Amino acid sequence: MQIDPELRSFATPRQLEYLDAIEKHGSQQKAAAALGVSRRTVDRGMVALKQAAALRGYSPEHNLTHIVPSPFAMKGYSQYWNPDGTPGGHWIKTNVDQQQLMAMQQAVKEAFFEDSPALPAPEGPKLPDNDIIPWIQIGDAHIGLLTHIAEVNESFDLKIAERELCAAISILVDELPECERLVINDLGDATHYQDFTATSESGHSFDFDTRYPKMIKVYSRTMRFIIDKALTKAQHVDVIVNQGNHSRSNDIWMAELLKVAYGHTGRVHVLNNDSVFIGYRMGNTLVMTHHSDKCRPKDLANVMTTDFRKDYGETQFHYIDIGHIHHAMVLKEHPGIVVEAFNHLATTDKWAHDNGYRSRKCITVIKRSRTYGEIGRRLLPVEEIRARIGKAAGGKVTQGREVYAV
Repeated sequence: MQIDPELRSFATPRQLEYLDAIEKHGSQQKAAAALGVSRRTVDRGMVALKQAAALRGYSPEHNLTHIVPSPFAMKGYSQYWNPDGTPGGHWIKTNVDQQQLMAMQQAVKEAFFEDSPALPAPEGPKLPDNDIIPWIQIGDAHIGLLTHIAEVNESFDLKIAERELCAAISILVDELPECERLVINDLGDATHYQDFTATSESGHSFDFDTRYPKMIKVYSRTMRFIIDKALTKAQHVDVIVNQGNHSRSNDIWMAELLKVAYGHTGRVHVLNNDSVFIGYRMGNTLVMTHHSDKCRPKDLANVMTTDFRKDYGETQFHYIDIGHIHHAMVLKEHPGIVVEAFNHLATTDKWAHDNGYRSRKCITVIKRSRTYGEIGRRLLPVEEIRARIGKAAGGKVTQGREVYAV
């Protein structure tokens, strides 16, 4: 049985075995018998192969012979006919095949870092405390958000986001004692949008600052500053990048990028964020982190006690850290588990402002003991951050809507 040779370029390794067996034995039924699989298995493999080829624009029985280059896939086909009834020209509409695009991005990342120099790490402390682990809670940073003071009472853009977040981390880390471990807990939505469309997962358009590549540069530079600063006070820095609804794809690749950039140090440990529920055990204390855009805060205790059942049973102090809602909140419905949302530094966007949402702008460090759970915290308000920035710059940084007075 003769097989169209063009199909081979679209086949998986297993489908190539099917094609070879069909050519050799003359039919799909005989090929299945020779390979020791069911006829249905071979049939489905061939259907999947032809569908994959069609998505790339190749299906001769439908007059499709112009192959779409990877990573595109065909989403529409139009044909017009000559007056004599013969086929005339045609055109193909395409869009990006997301699976192929992700595979290409992964290959590019691996190739880019294959021979790249590793990032240097600052020298860590010599005699650190090993019981207390500070948690720097970075609420939704929304890097890339754009607001105007006349509309929402505060201005916000890429420069402000980077300046205030880096200043906050610098202040907080300088105040910390030397420690064996420190946790950077990015609670999600570090970026305000996740691709060139600048829209949410539901299609809602955002107020965003300039171009996507510029935002990514600020985001990458800020994350490097945070980790490098943390390494000056901790022998080991554990980094949690929670998936947020504004920044989900960026959160995934940032975690992988940090693993590549700092993996050689043996001091930076980036937790796997494939799951939106991340568990972290430190002795007698168990912490679960989650952005909480999908699972409601009141349901998270059930997730912790189910997904981390063994560690929950072996520990005494239990905490669930969430972002998303932008204001401080402690849920008291679950005895033995503290579910807490944390403030952020970013300005409220116009939609939230016009709908009456207000919250304090600040960043929090929680000191958690392996033995006794939380033993203290430091709350750094944005007003203090701006005052310190203004003092360092020799001037005064002000934010806030003016009141008309006579």
